[in-house]
Amino acid sequence: MAPPPYIEYFLTHSRFRSAHRIVKRAEPFTAEFPALPEGTIEMAGRTDVGLVREHNEDSFLIGNLQSGDLYTENDSGLLKTEAIPSLMMVADGVGGAVSGEVASDLATRVAFQHLRDRLHQGSLKGAVNIAESLQQAVLAANQSIYELSRSDRTHHGMGTTATIALVVGGMIYFAQVGDSRAYIIRGGAARQMTKDQSLVQRMVDAGKLTPEQAERSEHRNIILQALGPEPTIMPELTRDRLQHDDIVLLCSDGLSNQIGAGEISDRVHSSRDLEALCTAFVDRAIETGAPDNVTVVVGRYMIPVSSQDAS
Repeated sequence: MAPPPYIEYFLTHSRFRSAHRIVKRAEPFTAEFPALPEGTIEMAGRTDVGLVREHNEDSFLIGNLQSGDLYTENDSGLLKTEAIPSLMMVADGVGGAVSGEVASDLATRVAFQHLRDRLHQGSLKGAVNIAESLQQAVLAANQSIYELSRSDRTHHGMGTTATIALVVGGMIYFAQVGDSRAYIIRGGAARQMTKDQSLVQRMVDAGKLTPEQAERSEHRNIILQALGPEPTIMPELTRDRLQHDDIVLLCSDGLSNQIGAGEISDRVHSSRDLEALCTAFVDRAIETGAPDNVTVVVGRYMIPVSSQDAS
């Protein structure tokens, strides 16, 4: 059966082909990795308007796709769940656009519901199916925002970034549109798992700016893609195998513009309490001036001792 036309479009685009090759790699369930041990994940999040903006256009969501339990920016607390499967997401309403907070909230809720539906349809099994489901969740969120902005003139032009981490068993799958970031902190080092879809990042890739110059550039907040403004988008996809005591961190640029990867890893190392850690990150951004909304979501992946021994 031939794939739908929009799938053919994405498969022929060079940026999507690169992401597709990643998820088409052989599954890690081989003789070398006979099985991924089952783990649990604790998640927490916090957002703050910052010191300059008049209102908060950021949204976040942490949730259990099986049970439907979730926390958003309107809730507080720690969500602990079996890691089959769980979702973490940060969305940053595009600065200066109308109704950015509407776009970011809609993005998180549509993506969560789409992936929950996919789970109940049995589609979150195998790397290719999981990656395709994650991509479709992002496309569904984009379509919902785009259609609302066209049908309701009060929301015309709204948009949002979206960074998603989907934990299924011992694997984590990332999808990104825009410049919110995802990190894995492992062994005392923070590794950035996403690449900013921004003007300065493109200039870095082209050798026209150094990473240090990009961090100081007055154009660093210009993003090349967002959910909502256009009918089609191309999310970037990647994945990794989780290890015991990994910390997964997602954040809006209101945090990543204020502190670097080194400070992120240092603060993670200094606290085991995820709610306190989220508060510490937000407080640090405020200490440095917080010119933008600040949002951070963190998750700790834990593998029981018995499962570690078995693996």
